Amino acid sequence: MHDAPVLLELIDITRSFPGVLALQGVSLSLAAGEVHALVGENGAGKSTLINVIAGLLSPDSGQLWFRGRPVAWASPVEARQQGIVAVHQEAELFPTLSVAENMALEQGLPCGAAGWVHWRDIYASAARAAALLNEPLDVRQDAEHLSVAQRHMTQIAAAVSHGAIIMVLDEPTSALTAGETEWLFRQIERLKASGVGILYISHRQEEIFRLADRITVLRDGRQVWSGPRDAIDRAELIRQMVGRQRARRIAETPARRTGVAGATRLAVEHLTAEDDRFADISLAARAGEILSIYGLVGAGRSEFAHALFGLQQTRSGSITIDGRQRDLSSPAQAVSAGLAYVPEDRLRQGVFRGLSVRANTVLSALGILNAGILASAARERAATLEQIGALDIKCRGTEQTIGQLSGGNQQKVVLARWLLTRPGVLILDEPTRGIDVGAKAEIHGIVRRLADDGAAVVMISSDLPEVMENSDRVVVFRAGRIAGEFLPAETTPEAITAAALPLGASTSTARTVGRRAARRVTSEVVLAVAVAAMLLALGLSTDTFLTSGNLRGLLASASVLSILSLGAAGIILGGGIDISLGSLLALSAGMGGLVLKLPYHPAAIIPAAIGASLAIGTLGGLLNASMTLAGRVHPIVITLGTMTIFRGLLISLTGGDSITDLPRAFTSWSTTPLLGVNGSVAVGALVALAAYVCLERLRWGRHILALGSSASAARLVGISKPRTWLVSFAAGGFLAALAGLVELSQTGAMQSGMGTGYELQAIAAAVIGGVSISGGRGSVLGVCLGALLLSLIYNAVVLWQISGHHYALVTGALLLAAVLADRVWRRIQR
Repeated sequence: MHDAPVLLELIDITRSFPGVLALQGVSLSLAAGEVHALVGENGAGKSTLINVIAGLLSPDSGQLWFRGRPVAWASPVEARQQGIVAVHQEAELFPTLSVAENMALEQGLPCGAAGWVHWRDIYASAARAAALLNEPLDVRQDAEHLSVAQRHMTQIAAAVSHGAIIMVLDEPTSALTAGETEWLFRQIERLKASGVGILYISHRQEEIFRLADRITVLRDGRQVWSGPRDAIDRAELIRQMVGRQRARRIAETPARRTGVAGATRLAVEHLTAEDDRFADISLAARAGEILSIYGLVGAGRSEFAHALFGLQQTRSGSITIDGRQRDLSSPAQAVSAGLAYVPEDRLRQGVFRGLSVRANTVLSALGILNAGILASAARERAATLEQIGALDIKCRGTEQTIGQLSGGNQQKVVLARWLLTRPGVLILDEPTRGIDVGAKAEIHGIVRRLADDGAAVVMISSDLPEVMENSDRVVVFRAGRIAGEFLPAETTPEAITAAALPLGASTSTARTVGRRAARRVTSEVVLAVAVAAMLLALGLSTDTFLTSGNLRGLLASASVLSILSLGAAGIILGGGIDISLGSLLALSAGMGGLVLKLPYHPAAIIPAAIGASLAIGTLGGLLNASMTLAGRVHPIVITLGTMTIFRGLLISLTGGDSITDLPRAFTSWSTTPLLGVNGSVAVGALVALAAYVCLERLRWGRHILALGSSASAARLVGISKPRTWLVSFAAGGFLAALAGLVELSQTGAMQSGMGTGYELQAIAAAVIGGVSISGGRGSVLGVCLGALLLSLIYNAVVLWQISGHHYALVTGALLLAAVLADRVWRRIQR
């Protein structure tokens, strides 16, 4: 190894955050063909150091050298382009995007001229990466359908296949089975032989001593030890990580049960999932014992836990708690029955990252701590401080945001949340995944004390040493059924592993092909049927509907609403919202109308009016985005204010008067045939085509969808939220102005009340058309169908001579139905 060239060198790296010195004078080097293990407790500074290497953070001081030259990465994209690939501990993916696109975004979307996305290359590259895995994987499915282990595996496979020079692996095996871990180790050996430098972060000592050539230990942001693997043993490594005094406490932590198992607290008889993920499960957990469930990913372990806690429906079987049979069809019923559940996916299901340690701790015990309907901040703080002391949670105080804590301390907070409810049965799904040896031992001690106090603990774990050392009994799941039951003191790890292995061909955990497309087709087909039904009803019920004048008016209004709805949809897809679009439409049209009234030749003033109107709309969108980003305020607050401001500016410009008698050359183009159809309809169709191309084929359109899908994952791959929001809000303002110009041409007049309520109609059309209100999901065709459906409903209100209030009623009902349908569909898909 001493002759291998140094690929990466960090010299005296220091990095601080408000109130925290995360790294202080850390130096480290990585050679070609070397595995360098970076170890330390959660909070020791490992993640900060990784983020510096990967370009997510810049050091306050110190130097970063790459292949013999000093570098300062401007973004993660630049680091990846140079060959530095990081696979982070929490597999942050874009849930509403395909697995293939997630893989591609890790390296930067392959694009041609003008940012045109090469989808064929994306799917081909993803297929090659997926071929490295031990099980088939549909790379076209949405990433939200992947398990935690599959999310890790896809990121690792993508990193392996992309020709990295340096690979950073942060807790890569934390969610993997034994077989998947062995696959990873083979890939590491292959990469090492090819000259790739690997920085390996793990809390599992057996992995460190198997793989590492050198080891560096961090403690409290400082480098406390570094040297060859052979220069340190496991006991000394723990002492270096946690300090000698704490190492002695860890060594004294009891692993085996100190009490005697008592009465049965949980009894499950012939339980079968509604979707057959598990079937005919019968087991019991007694007071005072830890019952572990072991099995491979896809064996039905987590699904079984979900059913116990009311998160998944069952078709048959019974659950009895403390001698009383219970119907646990919701988490609320499970909690009232004395159950508590710590989920596997801590990041997405366990913690509320934007809330404080106190809020996360007391969330499940508010009924116990509060006085009637009133919250008691004093009781909540006292209970939180008690848990912080009892579980040795490292934080700056009860009001520190939990997202700022290390993974082990976050896990302790989740445990504390349930300990406050005094559960009779505690279900733990991978309770120590991705946390350090010290925190792991402390959590094992906490769980053991809880069992000794009379609780029944059901622990799901893919860490076989954890299962062997901390369980009183082990139940093995295989392919959704119980394959055996063992006493750890009387069996071997090999026997338990053999029971977990599938018989014959392995069961694929891949989902059905085309779910992403299926969802879109389903929503669009439903809309198309609704539109057809409205057309049929109107055609049969009134003679005036099919007249040329009515149809022209219908299509004209639908084109305006479609253009505005596509502007609103682009903003929502990126994770924002703009409720000022109706006022911005009116302000832009008003500016255009004022220019059109100037005493110049139409050939001069019409282009000037169009340019001024589009400029006002674009600048209005940019203003909304800029103030939202600068003030770090939710856009609904900013746009609520600008909605009034834009309307006030319009009244100031026009004096509240109408603008009429516009040039004939301007008002006639909307009715002049263009491409064989009405001019305004042709413009609407062209805008829809352009929107489709932008969202589906251009890099910045995919970045909008990615940001709306997951802002945290976008940060990891270098997608700029400020830049992306500026683009999406500016495009929304541009389309609002264009919609205003189309309506101005259609009506030939500008009223001060123009556009009132349009923003809500546009948002409703987008959501009814399948755009997820939380962002990241939707289609152009769906939005256009939603706009057409609302236009048909309004046309029906007029033709059937119904009060206009009913239009608002129906629009609101459809909006709510669309939001609820989206949520239900996503739950069904999961």
